[in-house]
Amino acid sequence: MQGNNSWTDVRMFYTKTGTAKYISHLDTVRCLSRAMKRAAVPIWFTEGFNPHAFLTFAMPLSLGVESYCETVDFRLTEEVDLTELTERLNATMPEGISVKKIAVPKFKASDIRYAEYEIVFAYPNESLIAKAHTLLASEEIMAEKKAKQGRKKVTKEINIKEHIKTYELSQKDGKLILKTVLSSGTSVNINPSLLISAIVKDTGIDERDADITKIQSYTENMEIFR
Repeated sequence: MQGNNSWTDVRMFYTKTGTAKYISHLDTVRCLSRAMKRAAVPIWFTEGFNPHAFLTFAMPLSLGVESYCETVDFRLTEEVDLTELTERLNATMPEGISVKKIAVPKFKASDIRYAEYEIVFAYPNESLIAKAHTLLASEEIMAEKKAKQGRKKVTKEINIKEHIKTYELSQKDGKLILKTVLSSGTSVNINPSLLISAIVKDTGIDERDADITKIQSYTENMEIFR
């Protein structure tokens, strides 16, 4: 319980895979809100003119990216068995979204500093393989990143290499697999699509052919975000 308030803050850990990766963040919010309503979750609603379920997502997931480590925080207005609640929610979730567990948060969303991804190029050619090895071993990987400057949207050129904590390249069953840990969080957030764009440039490979899966989120000390 939080002080004298009659609620409990909890964190739901869920996966978003398959066709669910094409559900936008806004639609995901609506989807989870409806699922919680169908599962009769005693969730706390905001007050005011337009009350709504109080849901807080650590990091919005990019469209087209699968994930095994999504989280959403919410408040319960009464005590509920969290294992039972997990089962009730899973019974109401659409295909591709699955609740792993619900627990009391250990870290704040602002504690996230890194995210681990697996990027799979299903149809690599020799040019792509050589480019990936050369580029990742270089000191600079320049890319254009969209940002906000006041109310304006601007494009800035950044060195992605400074935000790659680790990477590992391998080949299996004709596929090129890149496992990497990138800066992630409220201060610096590197979308893996920026790295993919840099790798496929001038190789004849379409960046849309790369499958991205988010594996885990970490804190500054590389503790799993819980």
